[in-house]
Amino acid sequence: MRPTLPAAEKRLREMFPERYPGWVDRWSGHVDSDDALYRPWVGGRVQGLSQHAVPVQFRVPQLSLDHECRCGFREQGGDDGRAHAGHHATWALGVRVPKNLFWPGDLAVVTTQSPIAWRRLVYKVAGMPQRENHYDFRSWSHLGEPEETEDNVRAYLLQSNGHVVGYLTAHDTDHHRPWDLVKESPLGDADDTLRPRVDLIWVADTYRRQGVGAMLVRALADDFGSPVTEVSWSAPISRSGLQLARRLSPDGIWVS
Repeated sequence: MRPTLPAAEKRLREMFPERYPGWVDRWSGHVDSDDALYRPWVGGRVQGLSQHAVPVQFRVPQLSLDHECRCGFREQGGDDGRAHAGHHATWALGVRVPKNLFWPGDLAVVTTQSPIAWRRLVYKVAGMPQRENHYDFRSWSHLGEPEETEDNVRAYLLQSNGHVVGYLTAHDTDHHRPWDLVKESPLGDADDTLRPRVDLIWVADTYRRQGVGAMLVRALADDFGSPVTEVSWSAPISRSGLQLARRLSPDGIWVS
C-alpha cells in the first residue's frame, strides 16, 4: 500500500525541507516494474483522472411536470416530490396500521358501531381509491358517534406486513336486477331479495392480480350466509370490477 500525503503537506515539505529533516518523497515519480503485482488505486489527489476531460454539458428540457401518476397524485410545479413519494408508497404497499390497534388476524370487519380508531382507519384507506379514481366523496364517512345503520354498512380490511392491502365496503339491500353476463343482455326484472351489495373494492397495487379482491367478496358472502353468486354489485361497475364479477359468477350477477 502506498503512503500518500495531502497535497498541502507535500508542498510544505518541499518548500521547507529544513523543518522536516529526513523526509524523502519516494513515490511521486515511482513507476512499477513490469513484473510487479497489480496495486489498485487507494485514494489521493495526485492521479489526475480528470485532466484534459471534457466539461459536462447541461440543457434546459421543455418538460411539463404537471402530470398525473397511476396512483392518482398530480404533480405540481415547484413541489419537491415528497408528498407524491409518500402517497405513491402507500398506494403501492398499503396503508400502515396504527400501532395502537390490536389486530390478531388478517381480516377485520369494521362497522359503523366499531371503535373510532378502526373507523378512522377505514376513512384513511377510503382516501386511496378516492384519489386514484377521482371520486367526489370517500366511500366511508362514519366518524361520529357509534350508530347502527338499517342497511348494515360495513368495511372489510385485509392486512399484510402491518399494512392494509385490501378494502371492501358493503351494505345490505333488497333492490336488484339480474344481468346475464353470457348474453350481455339488458338487466332483467327487479328482485326484492335481501342481499349484500359490494359498494367498492380497492387493493394496494403490489397485491393486485393475486386474488385479494375475490377473497374479500367471498368473505362478504360467507358472513351473510349466501353463495358468492348471490352477491350484488353496485352500478356502474368498473372494468376491473366486472372482470372480478365474471370470475366469481360467470353466468350472471345481481346489480343494484
